[in-house]
Parts: sequence; structure tokens; C-alpha cells
Amino acid sequence: MNAVPNQPRPAGTASSPVVIQSLTPTSITGAVTPPVARAATGAIPVASAAVPVYAANPVEMGVLEGAPPVVIGKPPKTNAFLAYWRKAGGGSLAVSLMVHVGLIALFVTIVTVTVHEPKVDFLPGGGSKQSAEASSELAHQVQQKKRTAMNKSTPMRKVVSQSANAAITLPDVPIDAVDVPDMAIPMGGMSGSGGMGSVGAGGGFGAGKGIGGQKGFTSLPPSMKSRCSPVERLRKLKENGGSPECEKAVSSALEYLKTKQNPNGSWGKTNRAAMTGFALLCYFGRCETPDSPFYGDTVMKGILYLVEVSKSNPHGMISEAPKVNHATYEHGIATYALGEMYSLARLGTKSLPGVKEAFEKGVKLIIDNQSASGGWGYGGQGETAYNKGGNDLSVTGWQYQALKAAKLTGLKIDGLSGAIKKVVENLEKLQTKDGGFGNTSTGPYNQWHLSGVGILGLQTFASNKSALIKKGIKFSYDFLTKDPPTWEKGALASHGGHTPGLYGWYYYAQAFFQSGGEEMKFWNETALPAILKNQDKEGSWTSKSGVAAVGGDKIFSTALCTLMLEVYYRYLKVGDREETSIFDRGR
Repeated sequence: MNAVPNQPRPAGTASSPVVIQSLTPTSITGAVTPPVARAATGAIPVASAAVPVYAANPVEMGVLEGAPPVVIGKPPKTNAFLAYWRKAGGGSLAVSLMVHVGLIALFVTIVTVTVHEPKVDFLPGGGSKQSAEASSELAHQVQQKKRTAMNKSTPMRKVVSQSANAAITLPDVPIDAVDVPDMAIPMGGMSGSGGMGSVGAGGGFGAGKGIGGQKGFTSLPPSMKSRCSPVERLRKLKENGGSPECEKAVSSALEYLKTKQNPNGSWGKTNRAAMTGFALLCYFGRCETPDSPFYGDTVMKGILYLVEVSKSNPHGMISEAPKVNHATYEHGIATYALGEMYSLARLGTKSLPGVKEAFEKGVKLIIDNQSASGGWGYGGQGETAYNKGGNDLSVTGWQYQALKAAKLTGLKIDGLSGAIKKVVENLEKLQTKDGGFGNTSTGPYNQWHLSGVGILGLQTFASNKSALIKKGIKFSYDFLTKDPPTWEKGALASHGGHTPGLYGWYYYAQAFFQSGGEEMKFWNETALPAILKNQDKEGSWTSKSGVAAVGGDKIFSTALCTLMLEVYYRYLKVGDREETSIFDRGR
């Protein structure tokens, strides 16, 4: 088939390519008749239908059926760079370059990130170079870090009472940093075993923030706050002549007591209610409550034992033998312990049903059995061993300490204020001309053994009685300086004579602490070293005295010594302040 020749272009028209199209006839439907295939030997290559073919000059050329249109004229000018870019496959190359550049940038970013490793400020366990160069201060920081970790893993627990207005918040309170189990928890700073150590940051007490940023002890009695703060305990020890060895010895004692607890939660082989009360007082002296991570279960079991004993007696006497004379001691000591428990941690996350009831019932029994003189005695013939006609200063000491605990709880107990007033009046009458308290003979319960009981009672409850207190302190200081306390005397002393045993030491330690001054300095130089030096390796104290050996398992002697070591921070010092008692200082 021949091509149609080019027609002349009208004058004045723009030059444009002439497109020669095929004149191949179409069918009726408009479909193009398929081209006739040529022999393979004469086949002419056919370009893609989408690309026009340009001819440089107007020529007559054949057009194959189905071939692309032929454009007569010069092809459009193209950019040389773009032509080269396309020839080199520029599109895919650009994508590839962009991907690689992105990856390289990401890699550089990751590599150049500076990771700031924390400076090694504690002693690693493997004896590294840093370990060899670390000081004792850094060793102290190890304990701090351990306690911080434990504090984070052990949640703050809300401690509440069954009384609607008795809620307080206590941090899990720790054992200190002096040779204590690793599970002990931390709060503020701790002491190191070699010295007073440094202390951590802590807040104040009261309505603001408390220790280490925790909520303050807003409802804790002011006189008991020091025991619940490691920082305060260390400060009180230093202020009053104690030492870190006191805390180390207390930690060992608490461990010993833990190993001696009976399966039913009690302590001791005999007089178990009293021995349990003593052991619990030792734990409470360091603010160990049922929420304590290390001693919590121990304390819990002890409290529940006392509650069960109270429930077993219709009158609420906390003794397994309520009609035996020693039951009066047992009840006073056990009630005292329950009262401290109520004030320290009024049990929130762990329910202790019956604690409040047992305590209030126990205090009421004490008040109801106070003699007309204001004291208490044993030998009664009724349902309990109380003798309302008696006035035994030794028995009285434990009853008034239970009343002190009741006063600190803030509970409204009928007759409490009147009973306390009678205690003060009774102690005034019992003071001898020498200034002591107790019998003036060398027989049992004499003034050389029990003056501390009378002095402490006045320091605790009395207002405007400083003259009587000073007289009692002078008597005690004078006779003790003439015959200074030694372990041999204290551990072997009985009721009689001029040499008080550990039982008498327990009261003198508190009386001298409250008084302060030369008397406390003397105590720290004589009795304190004797106590520290004679602690057994297992954490107990052994006494051959008939009094301190009561109860078995060395519970009584260990408890007395532990409480003497805790005297520096268990209660605030009142001394001989005029018009001031332990209850209104700091309020």
C-alpha cells in the first residue's frame, strides 16, 4: 500500500510536524483490520505504538499497518543532563541513594549518642579498682542503696486503727545499718558500724512532709517520734552519750528474740504473757510493727497471742494463770506492750481484730484494781491476783507504764486521768527522807533497788514536782557512785542489799536519761559499757540473778538490756521541767 503524498502548507501557518497516518480501511464496527504478516526475511522492525517516529525531511515512506505514526520534522530539544540522567537510570539511582543516605545518618546518630554511665559510688562485690579505692563513707552508701531498693519494692502501708479517728501513716520502719539483715528497710540515713556515719535527707514531723519525703507522723505522740526515725535515733544517741554499738547490739538482740519465739507467738517457758510483752516492747522500741518487712510476722504473732490470752479470761486479764501472784506483773507488762502497739501502728493493711478491745479491757482492769492509796498489789483472792488493798512499788511500776501507754493513745478511757493523779500522789508519799523510794531496810524491794521506779513515775506524770525528782536523782547518783554498777553485780544481784540488779538498772537508765547531766554521763561510763561488753555472740544476755532469769530462754535479761540500750530514743526527754510532763511536751 502506498503512502499519501505530502500536501503543500498554506502560507502563514506555523511549522509543525506532519503526521502520516495509515489509510487502512476499517470494518463496519470501526475495528482496525489486522495487518497482513510479512515473510520473516522481509520483516521491518516495528517501534512501540506509544513512541512516534521522527523523519528529518519530508519523504515518502511506507507505513506498515499497525505501525506508530511518523512525525515529519525535527525532534524537540532535550536537556543534555536529563538525557544522561535517564540513560544512566537516574530514577532508581535517586531512590537508592536516598535510602543509603538515610541509613548512614541513622547509624551515625546511634553511634554518636553518648551514654552516661553512673559513677561508681558504692563498693562492688568483686573487689574492683573502685572497690579498693572506696572509703568507709561509700560503704555506708551501699547500705543506703540497698535500703532504697527495698523501700521501692516494699510499698508504703497505711496503718489504721479500728477507731475512726486513729489513723496514722507510718513508713515501713527499718532496722538500722549496723550489721543487720539485708532485708532491713531504710528510712533517711543510717549509721555505719564503725561510727556515727552520715545521715540522709529527711523531713520534719507533724503536718508537713516526714522522713525521706514520706508523710509525717502527724498522729504519732510527740514523745515517741524519735524511735521511728533512723536519723533521729542516731542524733539522740550522739546527744545523750550513746554510740553506734548500741544500735548494733539492739539489732543482734532482736534477731535472737526472733529465734526464740514459740510456735503460738509467745516467748518464754514460764510467765509467757510477761515475756511476750517484754519482747514486743523491744521491737516497738525500734518502731518494728506488723508491717515491718523483716520482723512483721514475728510482731504479728506476738500481738495475736496476747489478744487470745485476753479473750480467754472473761475479765481480760492477760495471763495464762490469772489468779497467781505474778499475773499482776504479766498483765501490766502485756497491757503496756499493746498500748505501744496501738500508738505506733494502728494496723491498716494487716488486720488485727481485737487489739483495741484487749487493750482497753486491760487498762480498765488496772484502773478498777488500783488501791485507795494509788498503788497496786498482788495476793487477791478473787478472779484475779490483784489485791486492792496492796501497794507494791514494783508491781505499781508496770501498771503505771500501762497507763502511760493508754494516755499516749489518745483513747477516751473512763477513770484514766483520775488513776494517773492517784499514782503521782502515791509516789510522793512513798519517797523516803533520803530521797529514795521503797523500804529503807536492806531487805527486798528496798530504796536502793526501786528508787528508779518512783523517780520515773514522777518524771512521766507529774507537773511542778522537780524538787522531789531532783531529790530522788541525788540519792540514786550518790549511792551508785560510791559503788558503781558492774556486770558481775548487776547480773547476780537479788532483791536485797545495796546493789541493784538488771531489774533496777532498767529504771535507773530511764530516770538518768530523763534527768541528763552528770548522772547520765556517769551511767554511760559505767553501766553502758558493761551491757555492751557482756552481750553473748548470739545476741542475748545471760544473768544468774533469780529475778532476771525468770521466764527462761534468757528472754527477761535480754529484754531488760535491750530496752536500756533503746532508752536514748524511745521517749523524749522531759527531765525536771516545771509544769511539764511527758504528755504535753511537743504538743
